[in-house]
Amino acid sequence: MKLLQQIDRYLEHIPFSRKTKWFIGIIAMGMISIGFFMLVSIFAIKYDYETLFTKRTFPQTNLENIKDIYTVNIYDTLHDLKKGNVQPKDAIEVMELGRQIIGTEWEHYRQAQQKEIGGAPQLANQWLRLFLSHTPSPREQDYQKGLLSKIDTKMEKIQAEIGHLVTALQTGDTATAKRIEKKVLLDIPSINIYLSSLIRLNLKKAVAEKARNDRMFHTSILMLFLLLALTFFLSLMIAGLLATHFKTLNASLEDKVEAKTSELRQLNASLEARIEREVQASRKKDRIMFQQARLASMGEMLQNIAHQWRQPLGTLMMIIQSFQSKYLAGKLNESFIESRVEDATRVAQNMSHTLEDFRTFFHPHKIQTTFSLREVIDKALDLTKYPLKEDNILVHVDLKGDACIYGYENEMIHILLNLINNARDAFHGKTLSLKKILFIVKQTDQALIVHVIDNAGGIREELIPKIFEPYFTTKHKSAGTGVGLYMSKQIIEKHMHGKIACKNIRFKIKRESKKLYRCAMFTLEIPHSPPKEPEHEPT
Repeated sequence: MKLLQQIDRYLEHIPFSRKTKWFIGIIAMGMISIGFFMLVSIFAIKYDYETLFTKRTFPQTNLENIKDIYTVNIYDTLHDLKKGNVQPKDAIEVMELGRQIIGTEWEHYRQAQQKEIGGAPQLANQWLRLFLSHTPSPREQDYQKGLLSKIDTKMEKIQAEIGHLVTALQTGDTATAKRIEKKVLLDIPSINIYLSSLIRLNLKKAVAEKARNDRMFHTSILMLFLLLALTFFLSLMIAGLLATHFKTLNASLEDKVEAKTSELRQLNASLEARIEREVQASRKKDRIMFQQARLASMGEMLQNIAHQWRQPLGTLMMIIQSFQSKYLAGKLNESFIESRVEDATRVAQNMSHTLEDFRTFFHPHKIQTTFSLREVIDKALDLTKYPLKEDNILVHVDLKGDACIYGYENEMIHILLNLINNARDAFHGKTLSLKKILFIVKQTDQALIVHVIDNAGGIREELIPKIFEPYFTTKHKSAGTGVGLYMSKQIIEKHMHGKIACKNIRFKIKRESKKLYRCAMFTLEIPHSPPKEPEHEPT
């Protein structure tokens, strides 16, 4: 009792972290020891069963085979030869074969007796033998050695006699053959007696090893139970000490929590006023940020409108200048005025539509319709025919029949205008004998695919991943803002549920020519019909 009290006082002075480590260490060592004994037991039992089968059971088949061969191949053959039931030639063949098989089987038996299993099972078996020492008695060992020695001697004698008998039969020495036959017929039963004794001895050893294996198994189980009990006892003892420590720790923590709670109440009372001031300041900052965001959005919208109006304004300037040139040339007539007024009206209407489209670009109530792709391409080309003519750029549309698109017609015109204007800008500064823009339209069961190709030399490969980013442009700031392709991507993906991509290709612009031009190709993939809205379950 005093010893336990002293241990308890000693453990109270040990830090809690060290107690926890001890507790975990004891459990871990106990589990490792239990696992070790389990593995040792399993391997030891496995070793014993393998030994029992390999060194006791399996070699018995060699001894039985030797007995059968002596009896059938030699003893019975000699009797048949004596009675004249078999020819000497056949008898020689059978006995020679039997003699060879006997030598092989005996060699296998001696090797099996000397073979060790080895490895982890043998180590486990030897470790457990510290607790279960068992060695065969000297008398048993001497008896086995004597049997093996007698069998070796008798077998060598019989093998030699069979050899002499075969020689006598081959030479036709009948008297010598009969004399040797008698000796062999007398020696075979004696060697079979020795073999039977050896078989019985091995079986007795197998039974003894089985009993030792049982004792080893029971000893291993007992040691496992002792380890489990020891681990359980030590775990309970340290767990009790830890529980006591937890109670003490909990009491001290409650006092600390109460003190901290009182401090927090006082702090909360002073924080309410500060929080109110911070909330007011945060709301003021939000209003300022909201105003800044509105101004930024307005500036971005103005930039987008300027980007879309730049080309139509240029077209109007060219129409106005055409009046002056025709007037100075004296060729100004009514038909020319009507055609130019019609073109100017169309450009002005497009500019008006541009304002409306930008105003309602993110408006959720815009109406989508089904429109003709050919008409859209024609309208885009009408709006850019004067600048394209001025730059000597040819346009070819490869569209068989017509195709319809579900979406916003004006937005599709804006996309095509962006692609045409980008191609025009790419041709600036290029000395090409042929400048051409191709529209190639293909239809699949699911979508409409539009390829827009120009032979202006393509786009630098490192820039292709960035061309659809907002405000990215390779032009001077006065010529572009970098929002055209970004807007086109937004329209295609969000409003028309399609895809837009760009890559460089080698393409033959003129069919009659074999020359391949380095071209930039923009691909628009637009589904024939809008995606189905998900069905809502009735409430």
